Amino acid sequence: MACGWPDFVFVGPSRIVWLELKRRGGRPTPEQTAIGNHLKTCGFAYLVCDSFDAAIATLNTHGILRVAISVAR
Repeated sequence: MACGWPDFVFVGPSRIVWLELKRRGGRPTPEQTAIGNHLKTCGFAYLVCDSFDAAIATLNTHGILRVAISVAR
């Protein structure tokens, strides 16, 4: 998306996490980096992950996911 808005927003107990999911080895565009910096300045968690496994693990770490989730291959 050209505007740089993150792919996903997750809401958990007293927490909002924005997630940009890239292809393996992918990097955020300058627009995505700018939006991410703005979100972090506003006090939100902004995550960039390059795999579903990393995204799930990171969301678990932030207390967003409350059940075990696995990715079917």
